[in-house]
Amino acid sequence: MKSTIITESVPGAAFTRAAGGKRLVQKMFSEFEETLRLFIIAAACIGAILTSVFSLTHMITEVFPFLYILPIILVVYFYPKRAVLFTLFLSLMYISLIILLGSNNPSLMIIATAWFAIFMTIGVVASSYANELLDEKSRIRNILQNSQDGIFCFSFRTGQILGVNAKCAQWLKFDRSDIVGKDLSVIWTDPDERKGFTEMIRKESSRILETEALFRARDGTVLRFVVSALLVTRDRVLCSVIDITGEKIADEEIRKTLDDLEEQVKARTAHLEKINEELKAEILERRRFESTILTDIRNPAPSMEDEK
Repeated sequence: MKSTIITESVPGAAFTRAAGGKRLVQKMFSEFEETLRLFIIAAACIGAILTSVFSLTHMITEVFPFLYILPIILVVYFYPKRAVLFTLFLSLMYISLIILLGSNNPSLMIIATAWFAIFMTIGVVASSYANELLDEKSRIRNILQNSQDGIFCFSFRTGQILGVNAKCAQWLKFDRSDIVGKDLSVIWTDPDERKGFTEMIRKESSRILETEALFRARDGTVLRFVVSALLVTRDRVLCSVIDITGEKIADEEIRKTLDDLEEQVKARTAHLEKINEELKAEILERRRFESTILTDIRNPAPSMEDEK
């Protein structure tokens, strides 16, 4: 009981358990998704094979080859790197059924050979394009993940964070797995800024937009970012962010220093002007005094003897 209480009292323990539970749910969902994919492909293959057997035993030769295209496309979509081998296996299965069940029909063998070539062409060409797209996607993902700028993507409609790169997560002091799926308001706390930003994207969706915004890190620290955004799809906004918090603080300190210097200069100037006025007044007073003395010297007052 004591150890349980101690564990509960550790800061962040509840958050750690929640994160572990989230990862477990994600793993279970991934396994379920993988099983569902395999089931769909297996059902499509079994359906195509059973339909082929039924069609060949009942001399129906026009429709069933088209059913082999579906599992090939599914494998190209789900597992493009294995699509060629799967297409070869399925095509060999198709030609084997034709040989076993329709060998006494030469025209059917010729058509089956043509379909074999069609299946292989579809598998090779489609998997080639799919693999190129995957490589390009992987290359772009690596560029974004290793970028020195912070990058995140969110849903324009719901405001949910869809992805974040390591640099942005590092600035915000979050684990990437913890922030993905959360609402944008978790890190961008000012509703007026968010609303103004989304309105700006809605009005000018065809160009890259830039604004300054205050983000809140996991520990409550307020960060100032320059946010550049582009509406990449109808519902996805890709944002590049640069942390200018330190630069802003330095600019504010410089501005404060300049303001202090300006105040000091103004105060010194006012003091000098006051001294200058005092000197002027003193000079005028001395000149007035000197003028009075000179006047007295030039025009002396008459003495008593002169009056007599």
